[in-house]
This record gives sequence, structure tokens and C-alpha cells, in this order.
Amino acid sequence: MDYIYLDHAASSPLRPEVRAAMREVEESTPGNPSSPHRYGREARARLDEARHRVAGALGADPMSVVFARGGTESDNLAILGWTRSVRRTGGRPRLLHSALEHSAVAAAAREVEAEGGRVEIFPVAPDGSARLDDALESLRANATENGSGDVFGGLVSCLWVSHETGLVLPIAEVAHWARERRFQVHVDGVQGVGRLDPVPIVAAVDLFSLSARKLGGPPGMGVLVAGRGVTLHPTLFGGGQENGLRPGTEDVAGAVGTAVALEAAVSQRQAEWSRLGALRDALEARLREGIPDLVIHGSEGRRTPHILNVGIPGVPLDVLPGALDLEGVAVSAGSACRSGATGPSPVLAALYGEAHAVRVAPLRISLGWNTRASEVEEAGSVIIRVVEGVRRAFGGPL
Repeated sequence: MDYIYLDHAASSPLRPEVRAAMREVEESTPGNPSSPHRYGREARARLDEARHRVAGALGADPMSVVFARGGTESDNLAILGWTRSVRRTGGRPRLLHSALEHSAVAAAAREVEAEGGRVEIFPVAPDGSARLDDALESLRANATENGSGDVFGGLVSCLWVSHETGLVLPIAEVAHWARERRFQVHVDGVQGVGRLDPVPIVAAVDLFSLSARKLGGPPGMGVLVAGRGVTLHPTLFGGGQENGLRPGTEDVAGAVGTAVALEAAVSQRQAEWSRLGALRDALEARLREGIPDLVIHGSEGRRTPHILNVGIPGVPLDVLPGALDLEGVAVSAGSACRSGATGPSPVLAALYGEAHAVRVAPLRISLGWNTRASEVEEAGSVIIRVVEGVRRAFGGPL
């Protein structure tokens, strides 16, 4: 049985050119970038080159590029680094974030609250439109009650593309809203890079996070772009690497692999949008035909082509990914970071309500750089067959 991998939103296989570039660095550049000898200088040169390549792909200043250990650390450094910097100057951090955020942001926000900051969550409609004014009013009311006057200034954190539905959020509008109220902006760009043009988004915001493994890059590598107007306090402590924001010996091979993967994803994004969009649309049509009561999540707004999230009534929430795995198809029910969690998806509950999230079993099918049309066609047939079998077993609609 040939296994079909359709979980690229969780992790995309390493691109061959990334593997080759990393192997070359590992074999030829053994030094520590902080060492003064020849091998250290060579490692530093390779690291600096990778930083410039990442900056070039994103349209950023190389000095603003911080290498981190994955997207989660990048998100945490942005949010907790910002809020702890505010606290150290005597201020009280104010954070707004969307109801659709990845757990890397949502959990960091809970830590902000635990440390005495004020956090409000703003809703997002199924078409992707964000309603920040309600959250601002709540912040303002809290400030008035506590005698601190009106609320101006803080941080807005908003993902660019939903990791569960592929829904594109209006970052340009969010950034404009924030600028008028003297809020800075952090964007989790993990699922947007390689699908949409990152340059205008990076230019419009203050902090931008990405993960290399979603692009066919090395696992455990992420990037934070921190603009010049942002002050961050480190969340880890040790040496002064990465301008003191991410201490620890830098992973030179990982940085080079990140640069190669990012350049490939950005340069190929328009062609991949068309290719993956055609595959996604064909799969969606096939599933609609075979499962007439299928729900397409995120279809009310603009979606990126690499994610198809469907809801299937009459099926237990946690059964389908395991059943499909036994039939040779790798998909998920949502974010890999929620693996093992019980209950409905918080993202779908925020978009469609708790009743909907409980009623339908979600299935996230995500495509990537090496997904083939034959795999998608075969996966569609397997999914329909497995859904029919699960419904018979659990007494759901046929």
C-alpha cells in the first residue's frame, strides 16, 4: 500500500535542495559562529548569508531577522518578549488577539494574563472579517474602571492564514486599525508564507513569525522579524546570540536550510497557488459528490489553496484520522498541536458556534510541494469509502 501524505499544514517533507544545502554546511562548516578561529568565521559567514537571504525573501532588514527554534518559539518571543518589555518600563501590557489563533499565541496570551497583563479576544466572521472594536471597548471599560483613563497603545496579534481552514484574514485592515490607535502588530505568518506575497505584510506590521517546516524546510527552525520600532525582552537567557533575543549556539545548517526553503516557497508561490488550487477544488468536488451533506469550512471567504477543511455530520469527532490512517491516508482533524485533545475545535467553534463544532467531525486535508494529482484523486475515494464505513458502524446518515 502506497501511503498518501496530506498533512502539510502540520509539517511538509524536507525539499531535496534543502537537504543538500544542509548536508553541505554540516560537512564543510563544523565551527561555532561565535568562535574566533577560521572555522568559527566560516560558520559566521554562512549564518550571515542565510540571514540576508531570509531578509531578501521577506523584504525585511537583515538586522531584524531572528532565528528561533520553530514557529511556536517565534510567536512566544514576539508576544512575551513585547509584554515583558512593557512591564519592565512600568507599563501594563494590553494584548488583543483573534479568536482563531494557534495555541502558540493563545497559550502565550494566557501567560500574559497570568503575569498581570490585560488580554481581549476579538471575533472573526466566517468570511474572515475581523471585529476589533468590541475588544478595544472592553479594554477601555476595564481601564476606566481601574482609573487609568482611555486605552491607547498595546499589541494586536493576528494570524495571516488560519491553520485549520486556510481562511485568509485582512492583515492590511488590522494593521491600519492598529496604527490609528497606536497599537503595534504581530502576525503569525506560518500558513501564509509560500501561498501569499509576504513582502507587503512584513512591511505593514511590527513583528512577523514563520516556521521553516511548513515550507519544506528543516524541522525546529523558525524566524521572527522584529522591526526597529519594537523593543523585546528575551524569554531565554545565556549568551548574546541573535542580538540577545535568542541565546544559544546558532544552528547554521538549519539557518541555511530555512533560507533555501523560504526562497523556493516564495519564488514558486504563484505557480503553486494555481496547481494546488486545482487539486483542492477537484478534491472538494469529489467529496461533495460522495458525501452530499459535507460542510466546507472557510468557504465563505478567501482561502489559501493548500488547506481543505471539511465537516462531516453523523461521525464522532475523533475517529476519522485514525480510520484513514489504517487505509493509507495521512490527514488530521485540525492543528497538530492539539493532537490528543478532546472536544470540538476552538477555531471552528469561534467561526461557526459551539453547536456546529460539536455536530460535525472536522477533517483537515492539506497539500504541499510534492503532492501529486494521483494522490489527491485516490485520497478522495478512500475518504468517501471510510466515511461510509464509519457511519455504518456508528449509525450516522448514509
